[in-house]
Amino acid sequence: MIKNLTLLIFLTLSFFFTYSQETYNSANMLVSKADLENTIYKKDSTANAFFIYEKGFSRVENGGNYDLLTDYEAKIKILNEKGFDQATVSVLLFKNKSGKEQFDDLKAYTYNLENGEISKTKIEKKNIYTEAYDENYTLVKFTFPNVKPGSVLTYKYQLASPFMYKFNGWDFQDDIPKLYSEYIADLPGNYIYNIKLVGTLKLETNTSTILKKCLEVSSGGHADCSHNVYIMKNIPAFKEEKYMTAKENYFSRIDYELKEFKGFDGTNKKYTETWENVDNKLKKEVAIGVQLKKLAITKGILPDSIKATPNDIKKAKKIFRYISSNYTWNKKNKIFKDVNINEVIKEKVGNVSGINILLHNILKQQKFTVHPVLLSTRNNGYATKIHPVISGFNYLIVQLSIDNKTYLLDATEKTLVFGEVPFRCLNQYGRLLDFKNGSSWIDIKPKQISAHFFKEEIVLNEDLKISGKAKHLYSGYHSHFKRKKLEALGENHFLNNIKNQDPEITITDIHIKNKNNYDKAIEFEFDFTRDDVSKIDDILYLKPFTKSFFKQNPFKLNQRTYPIDFGYKDTYTYLVSIELPENYEFVDIPKNSLYQIPNKLGQLGISFQKNPKKLIITHRITFNSSYYPTEYYSILKEFFNLIVNIENDILIGVKKKS
Repeated sequence: MIKNLTLLIFLTLSFFFTYSQETYNSANMLVSKADLENTIYKKDSTANAFFIYEKGFSRVENGGNYDLLTDYEAKIKILNEKGFDQATVSVLLFKNKSGKEQFDDLKAYTYNLENGEISKTKIEKKNIYTEAYDENYTLVKFTFPNVKPGSVLTYKYQLASPFMYKFNGWDFQDDIPKLYSEYIADLPGNYIYNIKLVGTLKLETNTSTILKKCLEVSSGGHADCSHNVYIMKNIPAFKEEKYMTAKENYFSRIDYELKEFKGFDGTNKKYTETWENVDNKLKKEVAIGVQLKKLAITKGILPDSIKATPNDIKKAKKIFRYISSNYTWNKKNKIFKDVNINEVIKEKVGNVSGINILLHNILKQQKFTVHPVLLSTRNNGYATKIHPVISGFNYLIVQLSIDNKTYLLDATEKTLVFGEVPFRCLNQYGRLLDFKNGSSWIDIKPKQISAHFFKEEIVLNEDLKISGKAKHLYSGYHSHFKRKKLEALGENHFLNNIKNQDPEITITDIHIKNKNNYDKAIEFEFDFTRDDVSKIDDILYLKPFTKSFFKQNPFKLNQRTYPIDFGYKDTYTYLVSIELPENYEFVDIPKNSLYQIPNKLGQLGISFQKNPKKLIITHRITFNSSYYPTEYYSILKEFFNLIVNIENDILIGVKKKS
């Protein structure tokens, strides 16, 4: 039986669009009676508060200090007490030695419906606080008074900034929903920005027109502006969930970065660079280029037994294992600061750049072809590809090229399979530094499929208790995670955790294979007994699986606006044989089932094969991609529902022969 899950998308979307629009006033800041009377937000029944209306307008002051001005206004509906945290608003103001941002003209009110009439309460100055946030930011915070379930909060203010290179971006998406969000940006023609729309949500309005002479200076110079209007409606809340990278990769917004300034006097200043210029700077950078040249000091590090072997992949593995086992990562990701491999060699401790540049230099000194690779980790967001932004990188690994193959290496983790990098590095791509031929983007994706493989032989005994033998294998990233936990806890503690994970299962005679052979799957073999047979009338019911791959569905949102990123491809296989006493027989066996993710991106199956003495069960889950676009969310959510049902609810019926 093959069931295609594509239909689920249609059903979900149909359900989503049948909701009628509430009668909230999302056209402006005016608080209507309907705004106060309505008590639900139909598009998201889990919402505790939402923006009815929001608008921002950024432009350069025409005269005066020529500051960058932004007017902001918002109207928020409080649905219940859990939404009261929206009654405190925080605004960060940037500052440095040359100037600071200013916060002015706050007008904020709480609206309530009392005895059928609209009342409003103004925020007093005593409820507005200013405090130091860090060396570069000041925090302005204000709290609304008289907030109740049903209240509507309105506020508006102006920001004035002397930092034209920090043109305000706009966040359409927030942690609560929005009915309407509008942003207007007037960009002077002599300021050229890189503009980036981030996220999967679509703009309702995206227009640009020309405003003549919007900016004039006393010398007689002037500039036209592009008048840009962006509107988005019915914006879902951004809710974080498993299998995602950094929030900054996904939540819908507009970002600006100053690329070039053209002065009225004819001068030009470029703020973004080419990769060729960046490569030249990195080549001279003390923490990168200077350290990469330190080959001579690595000559005495390797033992003669490694140095004497031929320059093949076996030798490269030995060098990698030697460095990863003898040098310790200090858990710091610094790549442009505090990097000195002289200190790493001396102390045998270093940050990620120090450890991996040492690995790079030793391999290069031994005549291997290697290059450093800069990347941004999963929790740091994607590195910008449009133009060089060096501050977007926070990690360094090594690429080894040998026998027409490439291997990515990271010596901070000794339990990794050779050629794989830590899970934190699986963020799509990195920048390979080649100071001779020029740097380039490379994919950072695992070459091997990670796998669980469980095999169990189960016997139903005459006393109606289950005994069995099990072999559980973990390969790829699963073996890495197991070994890391084993190393952190110690073997006794680790094995005790396995023995005590389920009170209905008694585990004995447990053994670990390939504990320190990191390039092989780690294996756990053990005997077990189970006391979980249930009886209804004269039929006994057995659970076929001693352990679930998934006890619950990791996907719980009604709507997810960002892709699913597992990091690596994955398979799960469970082989079970069930043997009965001579006087018992199988009477209730589920049907074989096979479910597929569209476009051959995954498969879930379970099959039952009965012979005279045993029932053989094969359960397999396959994810043929590590990355699934947003439109696959409903499919994957149902896919995991099926997995959980198969692994936790299926029972095998047996009874005594008559």
